Amino acid sequence: MKRLLVLVCTMLMVLIAAPPTLAQSTDDWRELRTDNFAILYVEGHQPVAEYYADFVDSIYDEITAIFDHSVDTPITLRLYPTLERYYEINPAARNFTGVVAHADFRRNEVVVVLPQTEQQTPDEIQNNIRHELSHIVMSDISDDRLNVLFHEGIAQYLELPSRELEAKIRLLQTTVDTDNLVRWSDLDDRDTFYTNAQITYPQSLSIVAFLVEQYSFDKIREFITITARSSGYRSSLERTFGVSSDSLEQEWRAWLPEYLAGGYRRNALTVYDLSPIEAMLEQGRYTEAQQDLEQTIEWLSNTDQTDVLEQAQALMERSTQGQNATQLAEEARTKLESADFTGAIGFIQQAQNAYTAIGDTQQDEVLTEYAERAERGVAAETRLRNATTLVQTWRYPQARAEIDRAAAEFAALGATSQLNQIRELRATIDERQSLMGVFLLLVGAVGLVGSVWRRLTVREAEAW
Repeated sequence: MKRLLVLVCTMLMVLIAAPPTLAQSTDDWRELRTDNFAILYVEGHQPVAEYYADFVDSIYDEITAIFDHSVDTPITLRLYPTLERYYEINPAARNFTGVVAHADFRRNEVVVVLPQTEQQTPDEIQNNIRHELSHIVMSDISDDRLNVLFHEGIAQYLELPSRELEAKIRLLQTTVDTDNLVRWSDLDDRDTFYTNAQITYPQSLSIVAFLVEQYSFDKIREFITITARSSGYRSSLERTFGVSSDSLEQEWRAWLPEYLAGGYRRNALTVYDLSPIEAMLEQGRYTEAQQDLEQTIEWLSNTDQTDVLEQAQALMERSTQGQNATQLAEEARTKLESADFTGAIGFIQQAQNAYTAIGDTQQDEVLTEYAERAERGVAAETRLRNATTLVQTWRYPQARAEIDRAAAEFAALGATSQLNQIRELRATIDERQSLMGVFLLLVGAVGLVGSVWRRLTVREAEAW
């Protein structure tokens, strides 16, 4: 993030504030022409020049189409092989670290310091060109009168989404949390802007995003044009948007929380970045994804990004399916907690099928554990039913053996209701066995009495 901020800061200092650069030595510069660029490089860097040649013209076409304004060509793209070589021509840049590129409207030139791009992604490398070329076009439209706030805000808005965007949003959130937002009137001052780069760059991007979202990019183009014949940015804003600068600033502050909450991914010109939502879905955060997608789909419905809208709608369907799968898994867990093992098996199977349908394997281990617990519970319930049948047929020893095995499983599963049933069944067995013991004692007593009676009767007969 620091590199990006210093890059752009240095760019505008060279573009606006610095004295003309020293004459460029032509001794060892080679040239590679494209339709719109003269790419200058030193010996040994032709492959790099060819790499840039593959995409710079398409960026020129894109940026000039966005602004509906062409600039004189060829534009010089100078590729410095070393940072020291760059410092020789731009000594003021020694005061800054992380210089990557700058644009010079007066020379119609974009500069890239190659060693500084080595850690950048292809998108970030192309964003360097997109950003600096935007400055050249805006300077041409505004007769070099557009102020630093909108120069930087618009140039950032035209970049493709990259890892730098998330870093900017984190910085802006910190600025809001610490109540350090800079007033628009102060952002009109170059020194203030450059001195507070980590605050002003993310803030300027959000200001442009607000104006685009509330008024359209067509109005931004109109604003840049009007700036060429206005006394200042306040006058240009009011003439363009029909609202005072102070009112716009108040509206922007009220809108900012929505932007920080996810609105920053909306862009009327570049493809909406769905990757954070896709990441949510990959992590199983289906409800959060749905909340973001509801706003995203509503916004995309009012743009020409039909392909992205279809992708967002597909993600919404996946979010819905994911939430359904999650609900089924929750139902299964609830059934297990209430010891409804048969009911749990049905929900577990449905949840497994639902997760499989969306390719989510994160819950496989949990659902497998649920299934094992449910199967053990069902098996224990089968033993309990067998024990009940054995009790009904007076086979108490076999019933007690089944009960003991079922009780061990239910205890391990925390099945309180089934353990209560087992206690009741054991009490029934104990009661029946007690009654049976009494009955047997009575039977024995009756038998004994009968035996004694028979003996007495026989003896009396013998006496006769």
